[in-house]
Amino acid sequence: MKTLRSSRILALLLLVSAAFIGANAANQNSGAAQPAAKGAYTVTFHVNMPTTVPDGATISCKASIAPQPTVFEHFTRRHTATAQSTTGFANVANNSATCTVAAPFAFKVADPLAGAAISYEIEAYTSTGPVFARRQQGIPVAYPQPGSTSSLPLDVNF
Repeated sequence: MKTLRSSRILALLLLVSAAFIGANAANQNSGAAQPAAKGAYTVTFHVNMPTTVPDGATISCKASIAPQPTVFEHFTRRHTATAQSTTGFANVANNSATCTVAAPFAFKVADPLAGAAISYEIEAYTSTGPVFARRQQGIPVAYPQPGSTSSLPLDVNF
């Protein structure tokens, strides 16, 4: 009985593997060109600092943009290139700071309706060195109209 069940499980696994390999081959060899997503985000970070970060401290902020992966890409862990933003800087005043970066991108995407994912990194520095760092990955956003820039405000609390 165990041999029969093991052989059924093995057959099912082989069938599923063949389906994924076939889907991957069809995806790579489909003569159709992938649609392009091209534009930019202007990301404005409104950063609220704890009272332990003194006024005059410097924050640096940067963002990265990547297409949302399809289910197949997520399952196979195949990722596409990521667009990096410029790095922005701001000074802390009254326990807050505002930092803006530009993040242009151009991708070939499997599904333009799936949108993009934004990740960011913000670090606070004083003259003695780093004080705080905040990172977040995979914030889903819609693509801006092709070739245009979309403003994206983000409130970040340290």
